[in-house]
Amino acid sequence: MSDQDPRYISVTPMKNEGPFVLEWVAHNRAIGIDQMVVMTNDCSDGTDALLQRLDDQGILIHVDNNSRRQSSPQKRAYKKFLKMEVARPQDWVIVIDADEHINVKTGDHTLRALTEAVPDAKMISMTWRLFGNAGVVRYEDRFLSDQFRHAAPLRIFRPPQAWGFKTMFQRELWGTLGVHRPKRPTVETMAECHWYNGSGQLMPERYFTSSWRSARDSVGYDLVQINHYALKSCESYLVKKMRGRAHHLGESLGMDYWNMMNHNAEEDGSIDAVLNRKREYYYEMLSDAETARLHHMTCDLHRQRIAELREQPEMQELMQQMTADFAASQKA
Repeated sequence: MSDQDPRYISVTPMKNEGPFVLEWVAHNRAIGIDQMVVMTNDCSDGTDALLQRLDDQGILIHVDNNSRRQSSPQKRAYKKFLKMEVARPQDWVIVIDADEHINVKTGDHTLRALTEAVPDAKMISMTWRLFGNAGVVRYEDRFLSDQFRHAAPLRIFRPPQAWGFKTMFQRELWGTLGVHRPKRPTVETMAECHWYNGSGQLMPERYFTSSWRSARDSVGYDLVQINHYALKSCESYLVKKMRGRAHHLGESLGMDYWNMMNHNAEEDGSIDAVLNRKREYYYEMLSDAETARLHHMTCDLHRQRIAELREQPEMQELMQQMTADFAASQKA
């Protein structure tokens, strides 16, 4: 790769995702992300220490995103990323969260193969596919892609979140990052964006000014989708509830969010196309004794937090509701 070739760069705000970090990093490396920038805030489970160890080894860039101000960690992270000037004008940038795994379905299943499949593209929106809980109650230190293999149908019109998307774009086109798509274009028209969906079809004109989700005339999964593991096991969901949503200060989670995101209608194992590469990166990282120690520490702290939460009456009621919800769906 020459110095002028575009690189693929991700930026991620993160808090208390320790048990899931190594798989996520291994997956991102397997799909060809050249540089991950991860910004942590208010971690109590060792996520920040584990990421710093990976930074020390040159695997990613970890940034302390803590602040005494009561402000959005996500907005702070995006501003810091732009000030760092990691991305050159021709580089591809994508905002991706810790529960999102990009699933490329073309070529060698890398982001480079994706952009080569749509050679005119300067932007590509990748639609979520919601992966449900699949009735998994207990937390296990195993790949999410092995445990959660049932998802929403491709054609699902409700809830709106089912077709939320993330957008990869060339840095020179936009001035500001957003959760789902960039903002403040540096160009004047939609035509200059060369903006395509996950099937390689041009996005409608209206997306130039707004919208965070696909619609019937813009959805496409043929070349790429994002596997969105928003729930995981019932036990891990208890921890997520106490942490709150990543981009919403103080917002509590309960059965409303669970029911909205818990879709298990169809099995989808397409992400296994990069499984062998992901395993190689995963065990390569674990071969470092300090990385292994920190990973297992985060898993142990996760288990301890689960045990504490399961003693609380409110959480016991939530566990009962979650398990009953899956049992009822199986009978339906």
